[in-house]
Amino acid sequence: MGRIELKSSGVVFNETAHTYHLNGKELSGITGMLSRQLFDGKEFEGIPQRIIDAAAQYGTEVHKAVQRFNEEWIFDGDQETADYIQICKDNGLVCEANEYNVTDFKNWSSNIDLVFRASDTSFHLADIKTFAMLDSDRLLKARFQLSIYALLFEGQNPGAKVDKLYILRLRNKPKRDGTFDHISELIPVTRIPSEICKELLDCDLRGEQFKNPYAIPEDISAQEDEIRELIETKNAAEARLAEIKMYILSVMEAQDIKAWATDTGMKLTRKLPAQRSSFDFKTFKADHPEHDYNSYMRLSNVAGSLSITI
Repeated sequence: MGRIELKSSGVVFNETAHTYHLNGKELSGITGMLSRQLFDGKEFEGIPQRIIDAAAQYGTEVHKAVQRFNEEWIFDGDQETADYIQICKDNGLVCEANEYNVTDFKNWSSNIDLVFRASDTSFHLADIKTFAMLDSDRLLKARFQLSIYALLFEGQNPGAKVDKLYILRLRNKPKRDGTFDHISELIPVTRIPSEICKELLDCDLRGEQFKNPYAIPEDISAQEDEIRELIETKNAAEARLAEIKMYILSVMEAQDIKAWATDTGMKLTRKLPAQRSSFDFKTFKADHPEHDYNSYMRLSNVAGSLSITI
């Protein structure tokens, strides 16, 4: 197969109204559908409108700055575009299209922020995110968003294959203390199977609530009360144990005792105060960038674990 050139969808996008039309019919956007289905339309509930509007305006400015660079080679000197350029350089990303519109030609349409060409027939898709926090809900929404984009992209361009999906985080907002909330990150995203994406789209067309297979299972959420109780009990026990240890240590220090043992086998050993030295590798590496440290690095496997916050 020869080189695939991206096909135009023929969809007319109204940037002001953020609407999509094809042959006189208005098509639905993907992000609005995801807000309905994944967040029941309450994605931004409790957030003041002025904050929502300001975040949207900032996001638009970053998107346009990146697009100006890709399409016109205009670089305004902003940090976000500089970070974008560096990320592309570091990861070998070659931009093929900005705001590329995809559609199923019947009901759905959306613009993909960035299409990168990987080969004659394969492509990477990326969505620019400029918000400060990327929590699990936003990450899942982005996965669905990019996965649906991939489905529409491949349908619109027969023979084309979406190889990788990315979230491209660009942010450089000043904070009250004078520093900057600076984020420059390329996050690989695992594609959701097309069958699940199709079911989501069909559920919305039917006016039904999509059963999200990635939502927390009922048998796990049903254990929340027990988990909370266990964690609270553990925290209370650890706090009480810390109090007891502090008291015992104070007594041993006052009497200059090194160790005690009970008749039933409990041993109490006092560790004397000491100084600990460590090598500041990060600073040393910064001070001596001319050295190659790879041969001195040791890699070790770290088992996965679960963190629970209540």
